[in-house]
Amino acid sequence: MVSDMIESTDFSFLEQFGLTVQEAVDLSHLARSTIDADKHVLSRRILARASPGTSTRIAQALRSVPSKSFSNAGQCALILLLRDNPHEIDSLESLLKYILVHPVHFRSVAVWCFQFALRDTATNLQLHHCQSPTSEAHLTGLLLGELSSSCRDWAQKAAGPLNRTGSTICIDRIDLSILGGEQATGGDFGLVLHFDDYRTPPYVQQHTSYTRIVPLIFQAKRYVRPIADVSQHHHVRGFQHSLLSGNECASAYIFYENGTGMIELPVPPLIKPVSKVYSPGKTVVLEDCLDLPGYMHRAMYDSSFAAAATSPEEALRMIYSKAHVGQLSTLAVISDSSNILQIYERALEELNRELRGRPDRDSSEGPER
Repeated sequence: MVSDMIESTDFSFLEQFGLTVQEAVDLSHLARSTIDADKHVLSRRILARASPGTSTRIAQALRSVPSKSFSNAGQCALILLLRDNPHEIDSLESLLKYILVHPVHFRSVAVWCFQFALRDTATNLQLHHCQSPTSEAHLTGLLLGELSSSCRDWAQKAAGPLNRTGSTICIDRIDLSILGGEQATGGDFGLVLHFDDYRTPPYVQQHTSYTRIVPLIFQAKRYVRPIADVSQHHHVRGFQHSLLSGNECASAYIFYENGTGMIELPVPPLIKPVSKVYSPGKTVVLEDCLDLPGYMHRAMYDSSFAAAATSPEEALRMIYSKAHVGQLSTLAVISDSSNILQIYERALEELNRELRGRPDRDSSEGPER
């Protein structure tokens, strides 16, 4: 009878999440060991000491859209946390410990993996690469490299449930030579989040698909606390801030704490929506910012925060609605589908034909200052 109960429970888990009870337990242990690892604890402590309000803001972002991001189990766990420990609902530590470590609290195991891949990425960049002086372009390259490695790592850890639902977690860089000309070597880069939150195993009869496609543009900036300079100006295109503000897709600055000398304890990469940077000039980085996992989570699920596209073609049009065709140094798609790259490269080829007649086609206009 006990074995029958276990099999019944396992089938229920397989039906809803694509994982067994044992896999759910094992993955929770892996996630807990990740957040309890010395480097992750140090990363969060550095940020909490620098700005307790930022840690609170991150927790609020992670729980801001529970009906879209969390499963029924996750929503119930969040309600219980609010009921039993209301003072901890805005604590990032409590949210990690009681909510985020459990894959069954998410609608998608792939999205759960992505959340922890982002945590590994941000922590590794912060503690391994940001102390010594380097360029914005190099830091962005390191960020994307760390993210690619972390996505592969978490896809391997959750291989069983991901394989059952035909999912993965990967980042693919799109070949921008399709657009012709020289691409920028500076800080601008684009990302497209492309996830199906309702992937279930193929034997589940009532399969519901809900694909969310969110295009994003980032401008990378180095700074030393507390102020970042965002006054860059191009002699033809004007202020960089104005260009970012005019994009159809969500646009933000990603700030790397990195200066001309050694920084012993930099904070993790922080993202500030361009709408929170009210004018070109200077901005206080730790005001109205989020970390990488918090920003990506809210962007994926909150339409008022980041506009979604209905197709890969529309996502690319939103990215290039204002951006100069040579402006982005990198364009990548992060997805739970293993065959997504070809779809976006074909879409970019189509878009290239539309862009040929645009007056900003020439990318040799000179540098920003």
